[in-house]
Amino acid sequence: MELLVSMVVLIPVMAAAIGMFSVGASHHAIGQNAIDVSQDARTAMEMMTTEIAQAGSHADVRTIAPSTIVNSMTAQSVQVESTAGFTAGDYVDVDVEPNDEIVQLTAVSGTRLTGVFRLDHGPNTPIRLPAMPYVTGIIPPSGLGPNSSATVTTLRFFGHIQGSNSDANENDPTVHYVEYSYDSANEQITRSITPITQSTKNPALPFVRNVKPSSVRFTLNTDVLGVVTSANIAMTVKNSVKSGTKYQEAPLASRITIPSAIAASELLWEYQHYRGLYPLPPTPSIVRTWAGQLQ
Repeated sequence: MELLVSMVVLIPVMAAAIGMFSVGASHHAIGQNAIDVSQDARTAMEMMTTEIAQAGSHADVRTIAPSTIVNSMTAQSVQVESTAGFTAGDYVDVDVEPNDEIVQLTAVSGTRLTGVFRLDHGPNTPIRLPAMPYVTGIIPPSGLGPNSSATVTTLRFFGHIQGSNSDANENDPTVHYVEYSYDSANEQITRSITPITQSTKNPALPFVRNVKPSSVRFTLNTDVLGVVTSANIAMTVKNSVKSGTKYQEAPLASRITIPSAIAASELLWEYQHYRGLYPLPPTPSIVRTWAGQLQ
């Protein structure tokens, strides 16, 4: 009888304790999910800020032409030790004083660089691609003029993207093309990164999930020459914790100054006024194609 009485007393107490534990575990799981969602979004924002700040950057690249180069008024293909980091359209320094010249590359393929070499060069001639920035590191939308801004749903940029959070190897001088795009249908931001040595652009993958509808802003700002020198990013992510009838939200924002774009704008102004400075590299044609500027 005493055992039966004890069981009758303990069963409701144990049931209540189990219920409280279940509720506590559920609240803990929801709270942890909220923390994870917010932390993932903050990590993504930091990565976006780091990569966008590198837009328009260019690595300093060097190689050697083992064989003699004979001057020609037409383009010729020259064998080199490596073409990593070189792109058609780049201006390269060939040889050293007093026999140096600037050559614009018309093609890069395998281990060969093609251009018009107007001077003779001996064996083991050094060829250098200076780290001159791109003016269009951030691809501006059509119609964006000087001293203005525009908000876009897809942010397109390219440069020597590197860092611990990037897909690109920081020792690789290859230029990469990146797109961040707001996918409103799936409430997410996607990301695509592709080395411009590829012929096709890599697919976009989910990057930030649980994005509040209509909360994403990619705003581009230009300077007096129309160069995009800064960008603003804003978004709001949702989590599974409710406050009343609504889910809790975490607004995030970042203003990014782009050093290479600022440097490119200053060099462009000097080049336009004095003409004697080193020409800036043009936007690679594959980038223009992927960005929709060439069809």
